[in-house]
Amino acid sequence: MKSVVGNLSGEYVARLKRRALSFLKEAEEAADADLAAFFAEQAMQLYLKAVFYELFGDRIRGHSLRELLGVLSKSLEKHGYTKLVGEIRDLVDEHRSWLILAEEAYIGGRYGDTSYTRDDVEKLIEVARSLIVVLDRVVNRVKLG
Repeated sequence: MKSVVGNLSGEYVARLKRRALSFLKEAEEAADADLAAFFAEQAMQLYLKAVFYELFGDRIRGHSLRELLGVLSKSLEKHGYTKLVGEIRDLVDEHRSWLILAEEAYIGGRYGDTSYTRDDVEKLIEVARSLIVVLDRVVNRVKLG
């Protein structure tokens, strides 16, 4: 039974990561900057949730990127991965204003409260790529259980 559960959890992680990368590709190709900003945010959110599930076996709820990164950091810190927590905090510190903009795109992209420029989208895509690199490094270095 355990191998079936492990296999299903692997499929879940793979599905979320595939969707995240698809959202990132859509962000790169979308003609509408507002939708592209939303897609970039979705890429980051889904990849974060996939990595958290991959490492800890739990689904985290919410959509605030900074909150999700905080939950991931606290969980890593609890297991002694302070260097990786530092890398995540550095990423958040460096890109805080863009993470906030991405969080706003989660709502604004659907309800039209805010408009985004192509320059905004290019930066959000860059931040998403940076986040994915850091998250992949976390997955490769963390050994639990």
